[in-house]
Amino acid sequence: MPKLRVELFIAWPPTSLCTQLMEMAKRVAAEFGEKVEINIYQRGQVYLAQPTIGFMKLRKTIRLPAILVDGELLAERELPTERKLRAAIKKKLKRSPT
Repeated sequence: MPKLRVELFIAWPPTSLCTQLMEMAKRVAAEFGEKVEINIYQRGQVYLAQPTIGFMKLRKTIRLPAILVDGELLAERELPTERKLRAAIKKKLKRSPT
């Protein structure tokens, strides 16, 4: 079963807000175990994973830091709450085929 992807687009070097976003996203994703994969892309650096189509469409206009869940923008230039991220992940996992 493919993993749900949470993508973070952050500054290089990361700002304090970027660091907070990474820590929060990792904490929430850990609650879902193997079902969720986090990909972190740093502006101006080589992407270590193939970005989703949704990310590729937004990457030139998106404001940092940003977080996408399964290719859909959840937040940019701010930290979403853990509750908001958790709800977005749960919603996407319910829709994915088992």
